[in-house]
Amino acid sequence: MTDYHIKSFFGVETALIFTSPSRAVPYIFINCIRKKDNKSWEKPSRGQGKTVKISIEELICILEVLHRKSANWRGFHIFKDYKTEIYVGWEDESRQVVTFKIGDYIKKLRFPNLNFLTLLLEHVLSEKIEFATSGTFEPSISDSDKDLEAEDQYGFFSEHITARDGLQVVETTEYDVSNETVEIKAKLKVESPKALLITLDSGEEFWLPKSTIHNEPDLKERENFQNLIVDKWIIEKNKILK
Repeated sequence: MTDYHIKSFFGVETALIFTSPSRAVPYIFINCIRKKDNKSWEKPSRGQGKTVKISIEELICILEVLHRKSANWRGFHIFKDYKTEIYVGWEDESRQVVTFKIGDYIKKLRFPNLNFLTLLLEHVLSEKIEFATSGTFEPSISDSDKDLEAEDQYGFFSEHITARDGLQVVETTEYDVSNETVEIKAKLKVESPKALLITLDSGEEFWLPKSTIHNEPDLKERENFQNLIVDKWIIEKNKILK
């Protein structure tokens, strides 16, 4: 049984490269590259293009889209000063073309590449559930992976945002687990079991998970601003959404 998988999907101007370095590590890499002005392709080994590490949880979210159980998935990687948006979603309600967006790189896939990718990711996920969640393994880090090694220090947060045409829309955030907090002024608008819809004094509005709040908000006060101490990553994430 093979331990390493790599598959490239090249288009006219952009390409996606999926790499599973070992069945015993709980992640894969997605590289997105584009053709340069001189018609040569960017090379990830030289730090060109955009590379992201995708966790098992995020891999499951991508497969939910490819299986047409979710309309789209949007993930955010927030680590120190580096912020990357990752989006996988259907081009329209016919669900024949899926769009991958990593930072400012965009690649679309359709049949048969779409089917090939789905089968590959299903196989990789099955391998990782069996081999990357049990036993003892010390993976070797290649030179091309060293820049991403620090990304192991992440937490994971998932939101089921809304539904469209009977399919859910899922958003996840991989964030630095440094526990850094910030103080904000916010009005409380709506409370759900796990989150608060807030409005900042800047006019920005978004859902704030209760697990990210480190003081006790006055849930009955809806007219005036109050100070909230919250995880810094959730504020950074919502600034990405601008």
